Amino acid sequence: MILKIRHIFLIGIIATVISCAKNEEEVIYIDSEIKPYFDRFAAEGEERGVTVDFIAARIEGYIEDVDETNILGQCERNSIDPDRLIMDKAYWISASDMDREFLVFHELGHCFLNRTHLDTSDSNGNCTSMMHSGTSGCQNRYNTNTRETYLDELFEN
Repeated sequence: MILKIRHIFLIGIIATVISCAKNEEEVIYIDSEIKPYFDRFAAEGEERGVTVDFIAARIEGYIEDVDETNILGQCERNSIDPDRLIMDKAYWISASDMDREFLVFHELGHCFLNRTHLDTSDSNGNCTSMMHSGTSGCQNRYNTNTRETYLDELFEN
């Protein structure tokens, strides 16, 4: 009888710990300099019917030194810890607002939207997607005049 009471008590403690752990909201880190671009991405997604929740998707954002040559940003996938969006510090410091937005949106295209590179171009050699690899030879024309077209394409695939 005492053994049954101990088992019931132990099961109750375990159940309490598990239920408390489930109620804790996971905290993710997004660098304060990147956060406005994450917010813009979420707003643009919402405008196009895409619900963006970085906590549920477990995506964090960092500005760090990237050791690889010609890598300005990257999406590091991780099955245990949150995925990491990393922007190269040296590039970030010198980039314009539009260049930063393009880079963050491109990397969130990988991390959040699960997009791969798309190196298609129009008849003038302009990239048709902001998901281009940068090595295909098409010309990136992301600017205030083309932004909406690129964002429509980003979120509709």
